[in-house]
Amino acid sequence: MIDQASNLSDVVALAREMVRIPSLSGQEGDLAALLSHRMAEAGFTSVTTDRNGSVLGLIGPEDADVALLFDGHMDVVPVTGTWRFEPFGGTIHDGRLYGRGSTDMKGGIAAAICGVAAAARERPLRKRIAVSASVLEEVIEGHALASVLGRCGPAAVVICEPSKLQVKTGQKGRLEIQLTFHGKPAHAATPHLGVNPLLAAARALTALEGLKLPVDPILGAALLVPTDIISSPYPSISMIPASATIRFDRRTLDGETREDVLGQIDACLRAAGLQDFALAVSDDEVRTFTGESARPVRWLPAWRQPESAPLVQAAVRAIAQAGRSPQVGSWAFCTNGSESAGRRRIPTIGLGPGCEEDAHIIDESIALEQLEGAREIYRNLVLDMA
Repeated sequence: MIDQASNLSDVVALAREMVRIPSLSGQEGDLAALLSHRMAEAGFTSVTTDRNGSVLGLIGPEDADVALLFDGHMDVVPVTGTWRFEPFGGTIHDGRLYGRGSTDMKGGIAAAICGVAAAARERPLRKRIAVSASVLEEVIEGHALASVLGRCGPAAVVICEPSKLQVKTGQKGRLEIQLTFHGKPAHAATPHLGVNPLLAAARALTALEGLKLPVDPILGAALLVPTDIISSPYPSISMIPASATIRFDRRTLDGETREDVLGQIDACLRAAGLQDFALAVSDDEVRTFTGESARPVRWLPAWRQPESAPLVQAAVRAIAQAGRSPQVGSWAFCTNGSESAGRRRIPTIGLGPGCEEDAHIIDESIALEQLEGAREIYRNLVLDMA
């Protein structure tokens, strides 16, 4: 029998229930309603939903500071390709839960809710603990978490993205850049009468390919990746376009500023003899399921923590107490930690169930033992810090 659904633990049952609710970015309302209900059932004394639709649950003494926030995002990427199991079926097979969002990252939210509630049942907490289920992370990291942090002011943050239950002490950041070259329109049959911005764009790509980027001993090398190029007008049929824009994804390192990155690109292009261009950071509009709209700048800073930091050491102890071997590393991808650690410098780590490699793939799934392990580790961490 494929669906092994009997006698599920609380964390597996909750993760499965979450997977069965489709929650694409901007469509997280049904999942938010479920989690509000489940948090209240689990003993969270305050459960609220902010204007963006992010759910925040608090547990512990109401007059105490928030010692720790566990954060996960509710939204998932679209389903593509042909799946073995129904993407929103929550099928359990051979010790794994299948479905879009199982790894990225409904499993992490389920483990946080269940682990924090278990700690509070074991003994009275001295400080408050928070769990947030935020929106739109797959669209713009950190934007929704900002209002959550403003509401609860945690002393430390755990980002529950998949990490194989290893401690992540940092991540690269992300800057989305638009490089626009301006030309002079002309008929394609008489190109000598115009100025073709696509030729300048091609020269720019060649010049920037040789740009020497910084390297961090922990986070690795910075990256500059062109992701699309489009003319204006588009399509530009039988005509030299008026402009051409290249979009770049620049993966940044801790300590790099937006001005550093743009300045380096500007200098490289001018050294290559290029002129009449404009550099800008993307700020596309986003809209939440509650109707809130914003134009957040696509500047998500990198961050890292020393291994000696108290939060890192507490996580290492929590993992060891769960009978596992603690390992410390960093993420190559961007997370909500860009807001908590990158912008606000709140002590932050990554620690979550599942493999990063299983995110966004066909037949996304998570091992049940990872869910159980995360629940226990989060419980241990709460008891250590609160």
